[in-house]
Amino acid sequence: MSLGRMVLRYAIVTLLVAVVLGYAIKGVVEKRAYYEAVSFFQYNPNAGKVIAAAERLGMDPVEYYVRYIAPNTYPELAKSSMQVGLEYMAATVRDILGLSGSQGSRSFLYGMVRPTWGHVYRTLLFLVLADVSVVLLALLLSFKAVKSERFYTSLQMAARTFNGIPVWFFVVLFFLLIIYSPIPSELANGLKGSGWEMLTYFIFPVLSVLLVASWGLAEGITVVMREEFGQPYVEAKRAMGLPERRVKRHVIRASIVPVMHIWLQNFIEIQTLVLVVDYLFRLNGLGTLLASTLIITPDNVFFYAMTFSFIVTLLVLLNFVVSIAVEVLSIILEPRGMG
Repeated sequence: MSLGRMVLRYAIVTLLVAVVLGYAIKGVVEKRAYYEAVSFFQYNPNAGKVIAAAERLGMDPVEYYVRYIAPNTYPELAKSSMQVGLEYMAATVRDILGLSGSQGSRSFLYGMVRPTWGHVYRTLLFLVLADVSVVLLALLLSFKAVKSERFYTSLQMAARTFNGIPVWFFVVLFFLLIIYSPIPSELANGLKGSGWEMLTYFIFPVLSVLLVASWGLAEGITVVMREEFGQPYVEAKRAMGLPERRVKRHVIRASIVPVMHIWLQNFIEIQTLVLVVDYLFRLNGLGTLLASTLIITPDNVFFYAMTFSFIVTLLVLLNFVVSIAVEVLSIILEPRGMG
């Protein structure tokens, strides 16, 4: 995929996210405007004038208020969902970069838990630990699967089996292990400490992601390398008398670019697992923050759109930067003249 197509793809993703986000924000703001309209008609001395104006247009006074008066306080109501979404995503980027001003006028869109760099740091640390572990295990499995047809068949079966098991199954499994074994129970009670001590609390979360995400990546790498070993140039180099070690080096070099793209897809998929495990293990990262964006009670539903926007925009930016880096590295590392 060229850089231009990569940028176009993420531009489309951004627009889709903006439409959904803008629709949600307009819904929250509109609901707030309806509540204010009820109060307006009960206590505001100008309510009679608004009622008269609404009757002249044959409109319900509350609908009139929301449509013609509320946009003075909430300009989002007069804009399209996409425009609102893009504006709030831009505000989120300013928040991330520390360039935004006061958030007080829209504090109701953030909820009780405000996004902080602590949430981002903990999630990025978890993501790096999980992804490094997944890649190392996948490489180990794929190198063995390339050598052994029997092991490759077993790897395919494992990939189908483990990819069909939800990550929360392993979280529950580890919870039971912690509860009914001498393992300290605090490992299931949220993140504590700092530095190396804090890393201990990531052991079981990382294992949960590892058991789900490694097999598919290993299978993808194996397929690429087995196809590469079947290329004519490999037999030609062997016929030239090159040592098998050097032949493997050529194959690995030729496989780097497609393997990087397989890894990129796996990296994006792992983020969902990380968010789920983060919440279940109470690591107080973006997964925990995401859970706080939607609160459902018997009487109402509360959606905190700016906190949701912070998480989604951050992940889109992360994936965009990583995708661009992979594409640039692919251009640099693309083997030429191999034959």
